[in-house]
Amino acid sequence: MKKQPIGFMDSGVGGLTLVKEARKRLPNEDMVFIGDQARLPYGEKPAATVREFAWQMANFLRHQEIKALVIACNTATAAALPDLQAQLAIPVIGVIKPGSIAALQTTHNQRVGVIATTGTIQSAAYSQQMAALNPDVQVTGLAAPQFVTMIEANQRHGQAVQTIVNQILQPLQKSEIDTLVLGCTHFPLLTTAIQTAVGPDVTLVNPAVQAITMLEEVLTQQQLATTTPGTLRMYTTGSVAAFEEIAQQWLAQPDLTAQQVDIQKEKNDGPDR
Repeated sequence: MKKQPIGFMDSGVGGLTLVKEARKRLPNEDMVFIGDQARLPYGEKPAATVREFAWQMANFLRHQEIKALVIACNTATAAALPDLQAQLAIPVIGVIKPGSIAALQTTHNQRVGVIATTGTIQSAAYSQQMAALNPDVQVTGLAAPQFVTMIEANQRHGQAVQTIVNQILQPLQKSEIDTLVLGCTHFPLLTTAIQTAVGPDVTLVNPAVQAITMLEEVLTQQQLATTTPGTLRMYTTGSVAAFEEIAQQWLAQPDLTAQQVDIQKEKNDGPDR
């Protein structure tokens, strides 16, 4: 039987946080990643636009004959997950439900913070998901779109970065949260600065961990797992050099290469079902 890859898609490099977790836990799986850097940030765009962009990425990955799709972007998950699940005949996994489950399993005082893009916060996707799972939880959301810009520019360390992160997260100081969801897949790349800003009494939750657990369960249930060593292919709609610099650092693969693609020109075959 032909080996099929798992597809990962994001607005930029942030989705590599899921790829990193997946590579660690699913080393036998082939993976294909597409980052739409040419059109980021998604978090400031209308939901309808994000859904259109998400479909273009999914369509590109579908032509790579993927067997499962991971929406490694909170904004795209909030805007497009139901549509993609309805249109594609393969498993489609987002990050908001996994992140919500992980947060509820972590909090002790039922006060959870969520930092994300403006689009994700305005959608109230996390607060609605957590309320559905636990009506007693209190969710405090804070938009931090500046973090995406910083990460895409590879500004992740140093005092200047810490000062900006401190200023942006200052509104959370009086929220009494004991758990903070990194509700954008870019944000784990700023883990050290974010943890310093909120202090040691707040536990950070990276939805990538729970999302890959969900992916593992789907692969097992549907008998899609493979046993031969996996490969990784990387694509970006933006600058290859900028993408490769961050990807090589984050994935600790100095020889990693990416290819630029124009997903707007991809043939659209329509939904699978």
